[in-house]
Amino acid sequence: MKKLTVLLVLALSLLGTAARDANAIGVYGIWWMPREDSVDADGWGIGLKEKRSLSPLFAIDGRVSYITFSDLDTNIIPIEFTGTIRLGMLYAGIGAGYYFLTGDSGLEDSMNWYALAGIEVLPGPISFFGEVKWQFLEPDFEEGSGSADLESLALHLGANIGILK
Repeated sequence: MKKLTVLLVLALSLLGTAARDANAIGVYGIWWMPREDSVDADGWGIGLKEKRSLSPLFAIDGRVSYITFSDLDTNIIPIEFTGTIRLGMLYAGIGAGYYFLTGDSGLEDSMNWYALAGIEVLPGPISFFGEVKWQFLEPDFEEGSGSADLESLALHLGANIGILK
C-alpha cells in the first residue's frame, strides 16, 4: 500500500510536465499569519509576480505585494526574488526581499529571506497556484530598542497568465 501511495503521488505531480513551459505574470491573494507569540493580528493583501522559466526544472520570479494589518496600523510592501525548483506541478524555493514597513509601528525597513512550497495546476491557458511560505522577518525598531519578531506563515492563492518569451 505504501508503494502504491508513493507511485500515485509521483504520477499526480508529473501531470503538469505536459503543460507549456511559459513565462507568466501572476496575481495572488495573501493571508499573512505571524506566530502567536509575536503578533496577535493577521495580515491580508494582494501581490503580483513575474515568473521566468530557466529550464523545465528551474525558474525565478520577482514579486511585489501589499499586506495590511488593520489591528496594528502597519503595512508591509515586500519586493522579493525567488529561485524555484519544480517537479511537475509541485515546486519549492527560497528567496530574499526588501520589506518596506509603513504605518505607526515604529519599525524600520528590513531585508530578510523566506522559503516556500507550492503547487501549480494548468487546466487551460491560465494556471492556478497555491503556496505556503515561511517568512523570516525581524525588523529593528526606529528608536534602536531591539527588533520585532514577525516570523510568519503566509498562504498565497492566485493565477498565472502566460506571456510571450
